[in-house]
Amino acid sequence: LDDVTFRVFPNEIVGLLGDNGAGKSTLIKVLSGAERLTSGEIFIKGKKVDIKTPRDAMLQGMGFVPEDRKLQGLVLGMSVGKNTTLAALKAVANKAGFINHKQEKEMADKFVKALEVKTPSNDQLVKNLSGGNQQKVVIAKWLANNPDILILDEPTRGIDVGAKKEIHQLMSDLANQGVAIIMISSELPEVLGMSDRVVVMHEGRIKGELDRSEADQVSIMKMAVS
Repeated sequence: LDDVTFRVFPNEIVGLLGDNGAGKSTLIKVLSGAERLTSGEIFIKGKKVDIKTPRDAMLQGMGFVPEDRKLQGLVLGMSVGKNTTLAALKAVANKAGFINHKQEKEMADKFVKALEVKTPSNDQLVKNLSGGNQQKVVIAKWLANNPDILILDEPTRGIDVGAKKEIHQLMSDLANQGVAIIMISSELPEVLGMSDRVVVMHEGRIKGELDRSEADQVSIMKMAVS
């Protein structure tokens, strides 16, 4: 990455665009702690932070919904409930580190209900859910950790039209509640329809950003290839 100044604020959705190799994945890996920052600085709420691991990112209020939910977002052999609480176990553990299973169940019930995950019960193995409901569980997992910043990599890939609409509504609701959302999507209509700002990357650099009122296919493509 070179000359990257990337900003995201509460109550907004920022769409991140660029061709393969533009640097989007590297930027997101750095922000989420999956890759070390070699130069530059990261600030959250005006404070410089040191993010070296995914746990560091999580402790700084970051949530990350990866592109491949089955490989990176879920433990397919675990239940819906267990997946939902996976990133927030500290909140339902006592000082000795033992899980309060009643509190864990209450947390899972709360977020599964809030996101309207369609499952016979929270004991259902998450691998048996539809793609859209699996994606809701991944998002629920991070919402249970009360993130300030939520990164969504291809949030509606491989899900049906109805589930896509529900995910879009959820994103809008979260932004309205004060969450800052970074969305990567290869679907230009999705980016144009959901983003308050569009940031375009090319060859490891930020080539420009456009407000919702300025963003269209022509202006974005010019930035992406220049």
